[in-house]
Amino acid sequence: MSVPQSIVNIGPSYPNIIVTGSLSKAYSLAGIRVGWLASRSSELIEQCASARDYTNISVSIVDQQVAAFALSPMCVHGLLHRNMGLARKNLAILTGYVEKWIVRDWAEWKKPVAGTTAFIRFMRDGTPVQAVEFCKRLQEETGVMFLPGDRGFGDKDGQKFDGFVRIGYVPDTKVLEEGLAVCHKWMMKNWNNLPLVEA
Repeated sequence: MSVPQSIVNIGPSYPNIIVTGSLSKAYSLAGIRVGWLASRSSELIEQCASARDYTNISVSIVDQQVAAFALSPMCVHGLLHRNMGLARKNLAILTGYVEKWIVRDWAEWKKPVAGTTAFIRFMRDGTPVQAVEFCKRLQEETGVMFLPGDRGFGDKDGQKFDGFVRIGYVPDTKVLEEGLAVCHKWMMKNWNNLPLVEA
Protein backbone atom coordinates (compact mmCIF):
# COMPACT_ATOMS: atom_id res chain seq x y z
CA MET A 1 0.00 0.00 0.00
CA SER A 2 1.57 3.28 -1.06
CA VAL A 3 1.82 6.26 1.25
CA PRO A 4 0.81 9.57 -0.36
CA GLN A 5 3.59 12.06 -1.01
CA SER A 6 3.71 15.07 1.31
CA ILE A 7 2.29 18.29 -0.09
CA VAL A 8 5.44 20.04 1.15
CA ASN A 9 7.10 18.47 -1.91
CA ILE A 10 4.71 20.16 -4.35
CA GLY A 11 7.61 21.99 -5.93
CA PRO A 12 9.80 25.07 -5.92
CA SER A 13 6.97 27.27 -7.25
CA TYR A 14 5.48 27.27 -3.74
CA PRO A 15 8.32 28.08 -1.31
CA ASN A 16 6.00 29.25 1.50
CA ILE A 17 3.86 26.14 1.92
CA ILE A 18 3.27 25.12 5.52
CA VAL A 19 2.03 21.59 6.13
CA THR A 20 0.64 20.59 9.51
CA GLY A 21 0.10 17.13 10.89
CA SER A 22 -0.72 15.35 14.10
CA LEU A 23 -1.21 11.91 15.54
CA SER A 24 -4.98 12.42 15.67
CA LYS A 25 -6.28 11.10 12.35
CA ALA A 26 -3.90 9.02 10.24
CA TYR A 27 -2.31 7.50 13.33
CA SER A 28 -5.61 7.05 15.29
CA LEU A 29 -4.13 8.64 18.41
CA ALA A 30 -6.49 11.58 18.92
CA GLY A 31 -5.87 11.68 22.68
CA ILE A 32 -2.16 12.25 22.17
CA ARG A 33 -1.79 15.99 21.69
CA VAL A 34 1.31 15.89 19.52
CA GLY A 35 1.60 17.51 16.11
CA TRP A 36 4.13 19.10 13.79
CA LEU A 37 4.53 21.38 10.86
CA ALA A 38 6.85 21.30 7.90
CA SER A 39 7.91 23.92 5.39
CA ARG A 40 10.72 24.55 2.94
CA SER A 41 11.02 28.02 4.48
CA SER A 42 13.21 28.12 7.59
CA GLU A 43 11.96 31.67 8.22
CA LEU A 44 8.35 30.46 8.44
CA ILE A 45 9.39 27.62 10.74
CA GLU A 46 11.10 30.11 13.07
CA GLN A 47 8.05 32.40 13.10
CA CYS A 48 5.75 29.48 13.96
CA ALA A 49 8.11 28.25 16.68
CA SER A 50 8.24 31.73 18.18
CA ALA A 51 4.43 32.00 18.23
CA ARG A 52 4.15 28.52 19.75
CA ASP A 53 6.38 29.51 22.66
CA TYR A 54 3.65 31.91 23.79
CA THR A 55 0.92 29.27 23.82
CA ASN A 56 2.40 25.88 24.66
CA ILE A 57 5.91 25.08 25.80
CA SER A 58 5.60 21.29 25.79
CA VAL A 59 3.22 18.34 25.96
CA SER A 60 3.23 15.72 28.72
CA ILE A 61 6.01 13.15 29.00
CA VAL A 62 3.48 10.35 28.48
CA ASP A 63 2.27 11.96 25.23
CA GLN A 64 5.86 12.35 24.07
CA GLN A 65 6.67 8.70 24.80
CA VAL A 66 3.56 7.40 23.00
CA ALA A 67 4.29 9.69 20.04
CA ALA A 68 7.91 8.56 19.86
CA PHE A 69 6.84 4.90 19.86
CA ALA A 70 4.09 5.44 17.24
CA LEU A 71 6.52 7.25 14.93
CA SER A 72 9.39 4.81 15.44
CA PRO A 73 10.51 2.67 12.47
CA MET A 74 9.26 -0.48 14.21
CA CYS A 75 5.71 0.89 14.49
CA VAL A 76 4.91 3.71 12.06
CA HIS A 77 4.64 1.70 8.84
CA GLY A 78 2.38 -0.97 10.33
CA LEU A 79 0.24 1.67 12.00
CA LEU A 80 -0.25 3.66 8.79
CA HIS A 81 -0.82 0.50 6.74
CA ARG A 82 -3.53 -0.65 9.16
CA ASN A 83 -5.25 2.72 9.30
CA MET A 84 -5.19 3.40 5.56
CA GLY A 85 -6.61 -0.07 4.91
CA LEU A 86 -9.32 0.52 7.50
CA ALA A 87 -10.16 3.90 5.95
CA ARG A 88 -10.50 2.39 2.46
CA LYS A 89 -12.62 -0.52 3.67
CA ASN A 90 -14.90 1.68 5.78
CA LEU A 91 -15.30 4.30 3.06
CA ALA A 92 -16.65 1.58 0.78
CA ILE A 93 -19.17 0.63 3.48
CA LEU A 94 -20.22 4.25 4.03
CA THR A 95 -20.51 4.76 0.27
CA GLY A 96 -23.02 1.89 0.08
CA TYR A 97 -25.25 3.62 2.62
CA VAL A 98 -24.88 7.07 1.08
CA GLU A 99 -25.86 5.67 -2.32
CA LYS A 100 -29.06 4.28 -0.74
CA TRP A 101 -29.78 7.69 0.76
CA ILE A 102 -29.10 9.43 -2.55
CA VAL A 103 -31.50 7.10 -4.37
CA ARG A 104 -34.20 8.11 -1.86
CA ASP A 105 -33.33 11.81 -2.41
CA TRP A 106 -32.21 12.11 1.20
CA ALA A 107 -28.59 13.12 0.65
CA GLU A 108 -25.84 14.44 -1.58
CA TRP A 109 -22.07 14.40 -1.16
CA LYS A 110 -18.67 14.54 -2.69
CA LYS A 111 -17.03 11.25 -1.87
CA PRO A 112 -13.84 11.81 0.17
CA VAL A 113 -10.56 11.12 -1.62
CA ALA A 114 -8.49 11.33 1.59
CA GLY A 115 -8.92 11.71 5.32
CA THR A 116 -11.21 10.03 7.81
CA THR A 117 -14.40 12.09 7.69
CA ALA A 118 -17.21 12.65 5.21
CA PHE A 119 -19.35 15.75 4.77
CA ILE A 120 -22.85 14.76 3.69
CA ARG A 121 -25.81 17.04 3.03
CA PHE A 122 -29.16 15.63 4.13
CA MET A 123 -32.28 17.01 2.45
CA ARG A 124 -35.95 16.31 2.01
CA ASP A 125 -37.66 17.40 -1.21
CA GLY A 126 -34.58 19.51 -2.05
CA THR A 127 -34.65 21.43 1.26
CA PRO A 128 -31.88 20.84 3.83
CA VAL A 129 -32.85 19.24 7.12
CA GLN A 130 -32.00 21.07 10.32
CA ALA A 131 -28.68 19.34 10.94
CA VAL A 132 -28.52 20.10 14.67
CA GLU A 133 -31.96 18.61 15.28
CA PHE A 134 -31.19 15.63 13.04
CA CYS A 135 -27.93 14.86 14.87
CA LYS A 136 -29.44 15.47 18.31
CA ARG A 137 -32.41 13.18 17.77
CA LEU A 138 -30.31 10.49 16.09
CA GLN A 139 -27.89 10.42 19.03
CA GLU A 140 -30.58 10.54 21.73
CA GLU A 141 -32.76 7.87 20.14
CA THR A 142 -30.11 5.47 18.80
CA GLY A 143 -26.71 6.32 20.31
CA VAL A 144 -25.28 7.02 16.82
CA MET A 145 -23.37 10.30 16.78
CA PHE A 146 -22.92 12.54 13.75
CA LEU A 147 -21.86 16.18 14.02
CA PRO A 148 -23.86 19.02 12.48
CA GLY A 149 -21.73 20.72 9.86
CA ASP A 150 -23.53 24.03 10.03
CA ARG A 151 -22.38 24.38 13.65
CA GLY A 152 -18.82 23.39 12.89
CA PHE A 153 -18.42 25.68 9.90
CA GLY A 154 -21.17 28.28 10.29
CA ASP A 155 -21.85 30.94 7.69
CA LYS A 156 -18.61 32.33 6.33
CA ASP A 157 -18.36 34.67 3.38
CA GLY A 158 -21.96 33.96 2.44
CA GLN A 159 -21.43 30.20 2.21
CA LYS A 160 -23.91 28.24 4.28
CA PHE A 161 -23.67 24.63 5.33
CA ASP A 162 -27.36 23.99 6.02
CA GLY A 163 -28.14 20.30 6.23
CA PHE A 164 -24.50 19.20 6.25
CA VAL A 165 -23.39 16.49 8.67
CA ARG A 166 -19.85 15.40 9.48
CA ILE A 167 -19.37 11.63 9.77
CA GLY A 168 -16.17 10.02 11.00
CA TYR A 169 -15.93 6.73 9.13
CA VAL A 170 -12.79 5.12 10.51
CA PRO A 171 -13.75 3.47 13.78
CA ASP A 172 -13.64 -0.31 14.10
CA THR A 173 -15.43 -1.65 11.00
CA LYS A 174 -18.03 -3.51 13.07
CA VAL A 175 -18.88 -0.29 14.95
CA LEU A 176 -19.33 1.57 11.65
CA GLU A 177 -21.49 -1.17 10.13
CA GLU A 178 -23.72 -1.41 13.20
CA GLY A 179 -24.01 2.37 13.52
CA LEU A 180 -24.92 2.90 9.88
CA ALA A 181 -27.48 0.07 9.97
CA VAL A 182 -29.13 1.59 13.06
CA CYS A 183 -29.01 5.05 11.47
CA HIS A 184 -30.62 3.82 8.25
CA LYS A 185 -33.41 2.05 10.14
CA TRP A 186 -34.06 5.17 12.21
CA MET A 187 -34.12 7.36 9.09
CA MET A 188 -36.64 5.04 7.41
CA LYS A 189 -38.95 5.58 10.38
CA ASN A 190 -38.34 9.26 11.17
CA TRP A 191 -37.26 11.00 7.97
CA ASN A 192 -40.56 12.71 7.17
CA ASN A 193 -40.77 14.13 10.70
CA LEU A 194 -37.42 15.91 10.71
CA PRO A 195 -37.64 19.74 10.59
CA LEU A 196 -36.28 21.50 7.52
CA VAL A 197 -34.25 24.69 7.23
CA GLU A 198 -36.56 27.62 6.62
CA ALA A 199 -35.92 29.53 3.40
